[in-house]
Amino acid sequence: MYQAFYKLRGKPFQLTPDPAMLFPSKGHRRAMSYLLYGLEQGEGFVMITGAVGTGKTLLIKKLFEELAHHNIAMASIASANLDGEDILPAVASAFALPYEGRGKESLLQDVKRHLMALRDRHSHALLVVDEAQTLTSAALEMLRILTNFEVNGHALLQVFLIGQAELQRTIVTNRMEQLRQRIIASHKLEPMGVEESREYILHRLRAVGWNNDPELAPGIFAGVYLASCGIPRKVNLIMDRLLLHGYLEEMHDLNQAALTVVLDEIHEEMADVPQTLEAPAFPQGLDPSPPEREAELAVLDIKQRNNTMLQLMHENIQLRELLKSRSSPTSATNDAVVANIRRGRSRRKRK
Repeated sequence: MYQAFYKLRGKPFQLTPDPAMLFPSKGHRRAMSYLLYGLEQGEGFVMITGAVGTGKTLLIKKLFEELAHHNIAMASIASANLDGEDILPAVASAFALPYEGRGKESLLQDVKRHLMALRDRHSHALLVVDEAQTLTSAALEMLRILTNFEVNGHALLQVFLIGQAELQRTIVTNRMEQLRQRIIASHKLEPMGVEESREYILHRLRAVGWNNDPELAPGIFAGVYLASCGIPRKVNLIMDRLLLHGYLEEMHDLNQAALTVVLDEIHEEMADVPQTLEAPAFPQGLDPSPPEREAELAVLDIKQRNNTMLQLMHENIQLRELLKSRSSPTSATNDAVVANIRRGRSRRKRK
């Protein structure tokens, strides 16, 4: 659609991860350095975490692309709530081994023999587990056991864990000290800052041959940053919709008014959708553990305080407006409103 209208070679803000479009932000460069450092060590775990949409999967795709011609046996798993009983078949499948009808001990031996064979042909074997925050503690422990396989002091398998912040909480709350000691490098991807968000947008547009058509008003960059909080996937969503809006309205100059229309449309469509999937979820009917429960209560307490502060600010504005109009004929009515506000505050204090 808009690609032809704006004479672009492709879609600059597609949501599907494309290694060719990776923007080398400070956070991504640092994360890639940790991954490459881990590869040099050839053992243990490397852990990369970050909020939804910060580019973790894209980073791994770029890593695989760069390592394609290196002497490394690479396999990957897109984790989906794997338990201790599921992880071994998943690992076997990732390395193209038969797993159906095989028991745990048999699979362990199969995987070990395969890793030993790979060791003879490759420098080492690498397993990347994406969405690792969905793994149970039992599954993580089984991965740790696999990283213990070694020959002549050389590890047979290295594991990269890629996931959201819950991954760290799972390791900490389950007191998985043995696994923690096997993590040789760890990095958390943070959202981009305002200047990096601007460079990210320009990087993606230039990658598809953008020649300042459409022209972007300076306020667009700050507006997109504020709306996206610097999260790349949200930037992509907003910018894609903005270009589509420009095409539909036949606009070659996109300004703040156009961005406002797009943001309003997105808000209306997703008003009830939570902004992040990282909030901890607990099985129905079960209470969270004490630390998690305390964290949940702390969040609720913050929300309650924020709501109270907003209400007080609103009432203070009302009072100021009423005091200004004291000399008006409606002062008696104003006195009644002030009395109602004061009674509301008194009730909150008693709570």
